[in-house]
Amino acid sequence: EMSIHKIDGGPGGENNHFPKKFVTLYSADASITAGDWVMIHTTDTTNGLGASVTQAVASASDGLQSELIIGVATQTITAVGNIVIQIAGKYENANVTTGLTVGMSLTVTNANAGRSVQYISSTHTDTSPCGVALEEAVSNLADVLIINKGYF
Repeated sequence: EMSIHKIDGGPGGENNHFPKKFVTLYSADASITAGDWVMIHTTDTTNGLGASVTQAVASASDGLQSELIIGVATQTITAVGNIVIQIAGKYENANVTTGLTVGMSLTVTNANAGRSVQYISSTHTDTSPCGVALEEAVSNLADVLIINKGYF
């Protein structure tokens, strides 16, 4: 059977065409701002290796660590500790490079921690996108769709 595509919200609550998924992980960074892209921290083992995050950056070559990018911070923190990360669905006003347009695939570079840029396969080798821009970026903000890597 086919599922029903509802547009009116219907009984049982609001309509949700963009299902979202969240995880709470330990931030090894003392400062992360809501809207920043985050990635798995590769050395912090506070709750076990793979359970800590840091602001997303690349490494020696731009985008090399993008497989570790898991989503966008939903809250601002000013000290190490737990943080809620959205790992799938639509996020409004994510930290992006101004100049992005609708439909561009996203990754990060070393230039600005937590900020996504356009993914270009010839430039960002050994990697894949972490999201897609849903609108033109204004003042380093844009709505995005987060690609769920399936880690959580």
